[in-house]
Amino acid sequence: MEGILKGVRILDFGQFIAAPFCGMLLADMGAEVIKIERVGTGEDGRRLGPYKDGVSVYITAFNRNKKGITLNLRSEEGKEMLADLIKQSDVIIENFRPGTMAKLGFDYETCKELNPRIIMSSISGFGQEGRYRNKAAMDGIASAMSGLHAINYTKTGPRPTGLPLGDHTAGVYNALAIVLALYDRERTGQGQRIDTAMLDCLFSFFETRLPGYAVNGVDIGIEPKYDTGDPLACPSNVYQCKDGWICIHAGADSNYKRFAEATRDPELLQEKYQTIENRMADYFTVDRLTSQWFGRHTVQEADEIMTGAGVPFGVVRNLDMILNDPNSIEREMVVYTEVPGAGKIPFVGNPLKLKSRPIQNRERAPLLGEHNEEIFKGLLNKSDEELEKLRSEGVI
Repeated sequence: MEGILKGVRILDFGQFIAAPFCGMLLADMGAEVIKIERVGTGEDGRRLGPYKDGVSVYITAFNRNKKGITLNLRSEEGKEMLADLIKQSDVIIENFRPGTMAKLGFDYETCKELNPRIIMSSISGFGQEGRYRNKAAMDGIASAMSGLHAINYTKTGPRPTGLPLGDHTAGVYNALAIVLALYDRERTGQGQRIDTAMLDCLFSFFETRLPGYAVNGVDIGIEPKYDTGDPLACPSNVYQCKDGWICIHAGADSNYKRFAEATRDPELLQEKYQTIENRMADYFTVDRLTSQWFGRHTVQEADEIMTGAGVPFGVVRNLDMILNDPNSIEREMVVYTEVPGAGKIPFVGNPLKLKSRPIQNRERAPLLGEHNEEIFKGLLNKSDEELEKLRSEGVI
């Protein structure tokens, strides 16, 4: 079955995570995504771990279902070939530092002259405009400046989340923007420029926190009032059982009633705790009583009791538990891909589930320049002799 984006051609200059992840989401949905890399070395992600038998599997995690070519954009012939590709494409994705595409001679205005329908999307730490545009950025920098580090405060201070959420969030938002731009182009016939900043994407998660601060002075702060719990609901936290950790969210009154009745704890069942206002006023007491109840039970006991009562509840799982959970396979969120030189490796699947157009193929990431011949012959009409000359001159 054809993917829903079949017929859309995307030129992907992505490096590391944000832009490659964006391109991969669109490739999963049927777009023809052509990954363009440096001649000889490819993108820097090819040299990052994790490794299996000396082979990096990093590149496969963010580049499945794509075609791969190499092109020297500092050569005039390489630039001419890219210009010809732009004329035949729908979208450009890049996450270089702001201004890099212009230095290469391919800013949006230039690309628009080549192809008025082109959609050019740029992902960066702080955006193509604004006073921070020239600041060097990686995921952690944008996360710190967005407030995410501060909200993830522990007793040792503000800290990273442990995942590149800025990269992934920007990739998802950028993919959405591209789909919207494609939809808009169907009506107007015109392409457009997309400017996605990791800082903006992460800060967008603070929908209730910003007005909460403005109205009530409730800041995420560097030392928040409620360590790891939800400052807007109680009980809502991570709690330790006899043999592991769990998380519940029983902040809403209806959920709290189910929770308290399930515990049969007379203190938690007190009438005064039946409203969220009273629970928040006595936050630490409710949190302590909840912690004590879970401390008297195993994870399995707590899971059966809370799940049976309909309380929002989950076990704090590690990767081994997730990998071996049948649900991960049933939901196709763990998929196995053959990586040359490393064998079958499990990767994270695509969470988008379009029932009438499901994801069919899960091709591994392309080897460096693997599709040079297919793309340059098929789209640019290069002959074998021309390709050999381009290779010898270091253009491809």
